[in-house]
Amino acid sequence: MKVKISNEEIRKYLDIAQPEFPKYTTQLLNLANQNAQGTRPKIVGQMSELIQHFTGRSVHEWEEWYLKQKPYAIRNATERMELTWAGKSLVAFPS
Repeated sequence: MKVKISNEEIRKYLDIAQPEFPKYTTQLLNLANQNAQGTRPKIVGQMSELIQHFTGRSVHEWEEWYLKQKPYAIRNATERMELTWAGKSLVAFPS
C-alpha cells in the first residue's frame, strides 16, 4: 500500500515552519540537482527499498538510521552537484 504525505502535512506534524527562499532559489536548486542527478538511487540509495527496512517512527530516527545505512550519500550528492555546476559555469562564463 502506498501512502502519500504532502510536505505541508509533514511540517504540520513536526511543527516546522515553511522555509522561505529568495525568488527562483528552489527552481534553480531543483534544476541543478536534476542535471547533476544527485538523488539517483546509486548516489543516495533506493528510497522505496530503504523505507521497507526502517522500523522507526520519527524523522529523527529515520535520519539516524539512514546515515548509518548510507553514511556518504549526502556528501556524494553534494559533491556531484558541485562538480556538475562547476563544469557548467566554466563553459557558461569563460574567463
